[in-house]
Amino acid sequence: MAICLEFKLVAVRGTVAEYSYGNCLRELDGAFEVDLHKLVSGETSMNTPMDEVVKRKNDNQSQSMANRVFGKIYKHYLEHYEYLSKGGYYA
Repeated sequence: MAICLEFKLVAVRGTVAEYSYGNCLRELDGAFEVDLHKLVSGETSMNTPMDEVVKRKNDNQSQSMANRVFGKIYKHYLEHYEYLSKGGYYA
């Protein structure tokens, strides 16, 4: 079964980014916040549970889907030190 997710950056407040995400060609009804600055700098431990790193703001999408989107955003952040404005996850 294929997985197709899309996401977009909604807002950045300080070092915290808010994203909306969802299945491709549907409403982006999931939402989460992440602070990659704290994670990359070590202020947040790499051993922190994912549900504490990727904090869902609603239950419209699963934690596992949020984690997949997070992976794309995290890789971009490590390369460019900025949040990815939009993108997709396809598997």
